[in-house]
Order: sequence, then C-alpha cells, then structure tokens
Amino acid sequence: MNILDNLKKIFETKFRDLFSNNKIDKIVIFDFSKNPKNVLELKEDNRLSIDLSKATDEEKKSIKKNVIDVIVQGKNEVFLGSKSLEKTKQIKSNLPNKEDEELLKFYKDKLKPSMNKALEVSLIIRKAFKNGEDIKELKRDISYKFPNFGNNLCNLTSSDYFHDHFRKLYESMLLDDDFDINIYQKKVEKIVISLPYTVFITRFKSYDQLSGEVKFKLEKLKKYGTGTLLLHGLGKENVNTALQILEEYKDDKSITIEIELNQTKTIITATLRF
Repeated sequence: MNILDNLKKIFETKFRDLFSNNKIDKIVIFDFSKNPKNVLELKEDNRLSIDLSKATDEEKKSIKKNVIDVIVQGKNEVFLGSKSLEKTKQIKSNLPNKEDEELLKFYKDKLKPSMNKALEVSLIIRKAFKNGEDIKELKRDISYKFPNFGNNLCNLTSSDYFHDHFRKLYESMLLDDDFDINIYQKKVEKIVISLPYTVFITRFKSYDQLSGEVKFKLEKLKKYGTGTLLLHGLGKENVNTALQILEEYKDDKSITIEIELNQTKTIITATLRF
C-alpha cells in the first residue's frame, strides 16, 4: 500500500472528491496554525497539501505512522516542518546501496514483512551513522513505528548481525530435515525482541569474557529485569562453549534452564529463567 492509498484510508470519508483525482504528483505535509483551509487541499500543481493543525489526534497518528514508508519508497516529496525536511533529505541521501539491496533481497521471503520494512529503515540509519550524521530523529521514528522490536533490530543491523549472524542462522537451519521458515522467523523475532536479555556466544570473545558477561547480566536482570536470559550461539565450537557456561548453573536451584539444539547441534538457544 503506497502513501496515497494510506491517505485515502485515513481521509476518504471526509474528502472523497479530492481522491477521485488521479493526477496527484506531490504530497506536502505541513503544520501552519494560521492556515484557514481544510486539512487537505489540492493545489494547482497537483500537489496535495495536508495541514496537521486541522487534523484530529487519530489522523495525526495515522499520518505520522506512514511518513517513513513514503520517504523510503522515494516516490513522493514529504515535508513535516523544518526538522522533517532535514530528515527527509537525510534519508534520501542514505537510501540502500547495492550491497544493502542484495541483503534486503536475501531476507525478502525469510523475515516477516514488518521486520523486512524495519530492516530497510535500519540500513538507512546504519549508513547515516557511518557518515557521522545525527540519527536521533531516525531512531525515534523506527521505535515509534515498530515499538516491539524497532530499536533492537536497528542496533543489531548497525552491528552487522543481519549481514552475518542471521544469514548463518538461516543456512544452518536449512540443513535440518524438518526446516520450516516459520520457525526461523520466530527464532529471529525472539532474539531481536529479547536483545537486552541475550548473550551471543561467539568465538571472538574468550570463555572468561562470555562467562563473565552471563554472570553480569544474570545479576543485573535478577535485580531489575524480566527474569529471563537467553544464550544464543552458532557453530559447534560456540555450542560447546554455551553448554560449558550452562554447566556453571546446573546446581543453582533458583535458575531453570531450557536448551534448544538443532539436529546437527550447530545452533543453540538456551533460556535461563529465575
């Protein structure tokens, strides 16, 4: 669904005549309290203007929720005050490059649509960050649009987890006889949503470092957290390391450990509940 379709859905009952015109070339969203016109106005140059000062709170929320989609698609010009004008330029200058497009193509049929959209926006934020730009507004937007996982997915994208870890996770799961894309999607979603309560077991950290990280997070989460910590590792070496760390807690009566291993024992997701 494109921006015009979304706007039709929001306003069509009030402004049906405007949307009967199929020649709208440009959409301008603004908020000028002195504007005497209605919420929507079709200008002479086929420009649809939207005055947010005349919109209801529900209409404002609906418009705001769709702004990022419009910008990423790059099909219309969208303005929302001076800050959003700057933000629009920032997004357009950091649209996915060839490498990013290939990554998005890889995940197109592997992630849920909402996560694919969040990944696309996260790649823009990642590129802007690498260019030394201020990304506070962009991160605020992705958190608003995807409240359950947007910020976590953005952080994982910036740390290249979707370039490496989740690709390897898919390739490893694909080798299992009972592979199901829905299980992969759920596993990725679980890891992304649980990011603050997850320890990634990786060969780039020593055993002592990983063991210390688990201990630190357990102590912190017992005091302030949700009562759950995930350990996640890929590859036999990392699986063995994770199992070793879990051995440290086998006699702790305050902790319940659940271990998920795939057929080839190359993927581990362990849940520690306390």
